[in-house]
Amino acid sequence: MTIGIAAHGPNAGLAVFRALAAVEAVGRGAIGGFVSLAALTADGSVARATAQRGGIAALWANGEAAIPAAIASATTAGLMSSGPDRPEPLSQFTPAEAGVGLVTGHRMPNTIGVNGVNLNDEVLALMRTGMAPAEAVEQVVRANPDVDAGIIALAADGRIHAANTALVEKRGDTGRALIDARESGAVVAVLHNAIHPHRPLASLAAEVAMDVMQPDDRPDGWITLHEGVRLAAGAVNAVEIDADGAVEAIVVADARFLSGCWSLGIGYETGVIRRAEQIAVMLYEPYMVVNDGVLRTIDGQTEFRIPVRSS
Repeated sequence: MTIGIAAHGPNAGLAVFRALAAVEAVGRGAIGGFVSLAALTADGSVARATAQRGGIAALWANGEAAIPAAIASATTAGLMSSGPDRPEPLSQFTPAEAGVGLVTGHRMPNTIGVNGVNLNDEVLALMRTGMAPAEAVEQVVRANPDVDAGIIALAADGRIHAANTALVEKRGDTGRALIDARESGAVVAVLHNAIHPHRPLASLAAEVAMDVMQPDDRPDGWITLHEGVRLAAGAVNAVEIDADGAVEAIVVADARFLSGCWSLGIGYETGVIRRAEQIAVMLYEPYMVVNDGVLRTIDGQTEFRIPVRSS
């Protein structure tokens, strides 16, 4: 009956916002009610946003455009969400501390455990002593096997861990995802239950968050295709550019495309060549129409800019 999402990386606050928005857009069940969001901001404070009803859209009246910059750009952020009208304060579902990290989860991670402390608060307290998120979560989960809770712990430095108690592991409607790309600057974890379809939703939320923090198509530059560029035969598909980034020739491995009229795609991450050296790959594959070895249109246009990533 809840979902927890935590992320660390560039614009992690925006990442968890979009991740929950994606789940609400395609899922059904225990969503669209309360949201408790916490972010560790650049000025060393904890920023919060909460709503009891309406889900992610209720946090700010104008939606994503109204997210405070400090939250959107925070590199450590997490949220918990479910149906409406949870006990106040909603911050009890997402304890956080600047310089330490934050804790979220699903089910009832704010339940008092065997040590007389809410499980999520206990995990954060262990992290405050220097314990790693994985060790803190596993210690608390093992000590409370019959508590109805799943916990995600995220340290301010990006270390992350997620686990369910033994009781929650018996359920048949849970979802879990963890993407740990800390070496390249981003991590995300998701736990949920009672939201359907339950199998793909955790992966969807995690991938949406990663797409905000580390989009696969973030360009390092641009090249320009234009009508009239000639095709040339070569060993592999590629585009040859001049010093200004304009495409001078489209190299194709299949010589059939040099005569007649064809619709043409030149492949995934096709190489960009300058002075006989590959300097980049294309991040977008346009739909091209060629006639007798000459480019006529690119996605229906006569000129088109394409994002590229340096090799």
